[in-house]
Amino acid sequence: MPNDEILTVKETATLLKTTRQQVRKMIANEELPAVKVGREWRVLRAGIMEFF
Repeated sequence: MPNDEILTVKETATLLKTTRQQVRKMIANEELPAVKVGREWRVLRAGIMEFF
């Protein structure tokens, strides 16, 4: 899968094997880089790799 793939909060939670609520907390705490598109957050797969 390409690193420039854009993931939803749900897809990110599945990838990290955690809850959507935990992903939102990580975004709010700026632990996970994300962009708000309308009312929804989007996370770049590359940002998840940076997190690790």
